[in-house]
Amino acid sequence: MSRRVLVLASVLSVLIILCTASAQAAYSPAATNGWFITTGHVLGAGLFQTDIWLFNPDASANVTVTLVFHESVTSGEGAKTPVTSDAIVLAPRETRFFSDVTLSTVPAGDGKVGALEWQSSAPIMGFGRIYTFTDTATFGFDLPAIPQSESMGAKTTADDSVNVLQMFGMNSGDTNFRTNLDITNTSGVTLPVEVRVIDPTTSEIYGGTLSYSIAPGSLLRLLGVLAMVGAPVKDGLRITVGVQEGTSVPSGGALASAYTLDNRTQDAFAFVGQRQSAAVVPQGALPVDVRP
Repeated sequence: MSRRVLVLASVLSVLIILCTASAQAAYSPAATNGWFITTGHVLGAGLFQTDIWLFNPDASANVTVTLVFHESVTSGEGAKTPVTSDAIVLAPRETRFFSDVTLSTVPAGDGKVGALEWQSSAPIMGFGRIYTFTDTATFGFDLPAIPQSESMGAKTTADDSVNVLQMFGMNSGDTNFRTNLDITNTSGVTLPVEVRVIDPTTSEIYGGTLSYSIAPGSLLRLLGVLAMVGAPVKDGLRITVGVQEGTSVPSGGALASAYTLDNRTQDAFAFVGQRQSAAVVPQGALPVDVRP
């Protein structure tokens, strides 16, 4: 057999493995473990609160769900004591609404912001709304619940730009808006994470790479992240969040979302961190002759 045929056979075998793995791991948003990146109840100029909906997609069986609130931490701070709800039973095809969930259903208390996890006996789906209301207005944004399996693990190398969470579309070219960044560690280990704010045309990294340490099962909040790194008022700025290469993450990883808020009304838009690829083949796994 010629060397060219051997190379083609090797490439074909890699593609077959990828297709097989993809077929066996078909993605579904219903999961027994998932997260709302940001939740909370804060009474200030208005009332900031979170409502969620949980849906049991099974047509015949009940599902038992427990909600767990993980309060936000600063970089390097240890995880705070989680707060757990009572068991919640969802009937087949039932959708349940929970108003002000971190005060009424999960007794986390006033003045607390954090990530909200669910653990369930069978796969469920979730959706949330985070908003603030005063006597005259209500404003906020919607936020989907995300299965823990969608969390981002460690980068493969220091310059890996694929295995990171991408956030784009913020109103970064308008001084009337500001952008906050929330990163949730869904794993059981401390995660060293790297944050970058990147120019849309020059790929300049404003302020360099920012490094943080997030305790297991905790939320890290970076308020006014674009101003923090000295980014210009320029539309199209992009934020990436990655877990430092070489980090052992047995399960879970990082989830992130950027929120653009209107300074005039406090209305907001959410930009959930997206994965560039669901299945990435390390370069070292390819035959030498077909590596880029």
